[in-house]
Amino acid sequence: AWLKQVELSLDALPEVQQPADAVCLEAVPETIAHLRLSRGVPECVRSAAKSGHFCTVVQEPGAATAWVPQSVLPQHRKLSEADGVEDMDKGRGWCALRVGCLGSGKAGLKGPAQPGTANVLCTLLTEAALHVRIVSAFGSELLLIPEDVIAEAATILADRGHALFPSPRVCEPVPWEADQVPPSDPLLARQLAGAWSLVQREEPLGTVAEEYTEGTGPIRLQSPGGVFVELRIPGPESSGHEQQQEASFAGRCCVVASEGQALCTHLRGIDYQPPRAKASRTQVIFGASSLEVVSHPVGEQRELWARVGDDETLGGVVALELEAEVPAPKTPRCGLWVFIGDRFARLIGPPHGSGLISGTCCKSFAQLQKLRGYAETRYEVMEHYEAVSGVVEKPGLLKAKRVASHTERFNKVFYNASDRASGGMERGKGSLVYTTASGRKETWRILEWTYDPFSAGQGKADAGGDEASSSATRARSQSSVGASGDEGPPPCLVSPSAEGAEGAEGAEGA
Repeated sequence: AWLKQVELSLDALPEVQQPADAVCLEAVPETIAHLRLSRGVPECVRSAAKSGHFCTVVQEPGAATAWVPQSVLPQHRKLSEADGVEDMDKGRGWCALRVGCLGSGKAGLKGPAQPGTANVLCTLLTEAALHVRIVSAFGSELLLIPEDVIAEAATILADRGHALFPSPRVCEPVPWEADQVPPSDPLLARQLAGAWSLVQREEPLGTVAEEYTEGTGPIRLQSPGGVFVELRIPGPESSGHEQQQEASFAGRCCVVASEGQALCTHLRGIDYQPPRAKASRTQVIFGASSLEVVSHPVGEQRELWARVGDDETLGGVVALELEAEVPAPKTPRCGLWVFIGDRFARLIGPPHGSGLISGTCCKSFAQLQKLRGYAETRYEVMEHYEAVSGVVEKPGLLKAKRVASHTERFNKVFYNASDRASGGMERGKGSLVYTTASGRKETWRILEWTYDPFSAGQGKADAGGDEASSSATRARSQSSVGASGDEGPPPCLVSPSAEGAEGAEGAEGA
């Protein structure tokens, strides 16, 4: 009999199946403490279990351990003396992630993932030198990750196609509010300000992913104070798949000089794409009328932007932040509206961490639809997001060139001060109330204001010229400029792998 037991013990265990697809991970809202129990189960653990808090007790060799919210614990000294409980991590908090299957929409996890999924995810994070624990009970699996590395863990998991929510629980904390954004270098901030048009994007370096000519690409407007709106609105040629390709976002940019480099941190407050766990950071190389933007610290992506309009002056600048809407929408929204010269861009949507899209940390919108439901995500885009790119044909007359998800509104009048049917505008002290054509009232806080684009007959302060001639055909990246003043074909990025000897002059991408 004993021989049979030995044979059975030597039988190969079935391999844990790799997850057939990506999974959803829902973070428990509370910060979790890890306790060692030396004299039974203390009252705080019993109370947590009875009140419905997250609570897990595990019997381990020599003692039992418990995972409970830090908020239910009494003072450390009283706890250890009265109950024989030791905080195994000396106050270090943990984030608990429930592992679920795809198709988990607004209601949360649809159901647990297939058994063994947590082991695969744990191995992935352990290979990145992250300390991870697993708890499994009643068919459900949980990952427990230290809170001080949760953003790093979320980045790894999202890059592998998984979705984590709610995003504020797993993303690094950043100061989204205007008055909390770190100060920028004034000179660099001034150089970044203006209207910019995307010419080319490489991802990875050396592989052209997007290319545009004559200002047909995405547009970015940024004020000297760092408020920006970047609009990526598909045109009519994308009809039928627009909601999958919308990628506009807005927020605040902080730029500082560090070791001879200009480093930017982009704080996205509104975004058509799901957030990443860490704020986007880039290195910027300034050209005469161009920007070369490389992801930092790892150069995985590079973009070339050409200045649109006058290279010397910004023209008029207006930056507005949405404060309130009447009637108030069921889902609160925030928004930014920026004017640079005779161009404007506005973006409205759920704030960072709110809603299905902004509330989920994921690699892309397409992946989010796959994991959390196509119908729900599309509905949110159509109902709660607005993005408009347009021009000020003259003070008091605004024309929408592109409107997200609504090609029928392209090249239509957005606001006409001489036509009450198009809406109304009232400027008060420090704010502006815009009444839309449908009667909705929007109150916008004035962040920057050097001219009035809404009132007929008002001139532009320091406009520096009304004509917005694209400089896309003249821009050159720092790595691809030949002799100064040379004219040539439309600009291209030149990746380091495509260059000849370092410092070679006159090299341009085909």
